Amino acid sequence: MEIFKALTIFLIMKFGFSIPVPTPRLEYMYEGAKKAEKCGFEYVFYADHTVMLPPGPGTCYDAYMFLTAMAMITKKVKLCTGVSDPHRFHPALMAQKVATLDQISNGRAMIGLGAGEKMNIDMYGLNRDRSVAKLREYIELLREFWTKRKVNRKSDFWGNIRRAYLQVKPIQNTPPIYIAANGPKTRQMTGELGDGWYPFVESPKSFKENKKEIVETAKKAGRNPEEINYTYNCFVAIDNKNPENAVQRCEFFKGTYVLNPTKTNQIYPDLCLPTDYTIHNFDMQVKDANEQLACVNNLPETILQDTNCLGSTDDVISNIEKYKEAGATSMILMNRGPDINQVYEIFRDKIIPYFKELER
Repeated sequence: MEIFKALTIFLIMKFGFSIPVPTPRLEYMYEGAKKAEKCGFEYVFYADHTVMLPPGPGTCYDAYMFLTAMAMITKKVKLCTGVSDPHRFHPALMAQKVATLDQISNGRAMIGLGAGEKMNIDMYGLNRDRSVAKLREYIELLREFWTKRKVNRKSDFWGNIRRAYLQVKPIQNTPPIYIAANGPKTRQMTGELGDGWYPFVESPKSFKENKKEIVETAKKAGRNPEEINYTYNCFVAIDNKNPENAVQRCEFFKGTYVLNPTKTNQIYPDLCLPTDYTIHNFDMQVKDANEQLACVNNLPETILQDTNCLGSTDDVISNIEKYKEAGATSMILMNRGPDINQVYEIFRDKIIPYFKELER
């Protein structure tokens, strides 16, 4: 019976939306969150950035204060960072942030975690050495602070934690932890410890290939891999009169592909982008890093369509179907319009009902 329950947890494709950073006017974000919830979206993800490089219009707000504001104006959507890291906050402080959000939102808090990026860490004098090992212990400590009366641990990263505790506990026993796993080590960690997988820059084919690592590791760890939520984070834009316009709405994003060269090379094996500079160590002041950005001119013409949900309503449904067939159980989408409200309404009226009907 328990196995059957696990198999049905993510049977119907679920949808969430991702709020961009830098973030434009707050009132637009608030209205968008309320609209998306009414239209059937079940998750809100907000990137936890101190800054964003290359810079763009808008502001990088504190992620947990932002999500708390979202908690106050919504009723059902789950709230998650997309993503935090193990470097900027002691695990006890992060556990307190998530537990507080869980209390305020009445049990809707989640946390997304990744290994961390130079732009958010290095210029503040913080240390991101051994980031994967640090992330693993961070996850373990978060769950200990949420569930134990006292935490004791000798840590290579946070010293001697002795009889440490939190006065606030989450409503959920342990809020779900989603891992932004974009490499073998973090994908294996997701299989062992994660409640969700939150990757970026995937084609349906690469998504299917990379999911296998998580499933196999989960089985080896004695977990049921069906209990993990396999999300995909990408853009959505819908223009039924001019589908190409929907594609053009995401042209600005092409630089991200050359800063995720290993993932992009996996999708296009003949591309061979240089891999010295990535989103994790990118620095605008380094000459070679700017040369890396120039590689955008070598990207395949169809890269935006291959890795996002763009075009007409039918195009978007077709792409979501491909990711579903590849094993995705949730789509976390950044709404690029061109009419943002209309996109939410198309999901409400056509796309979400389509996938619910598909599972009957």
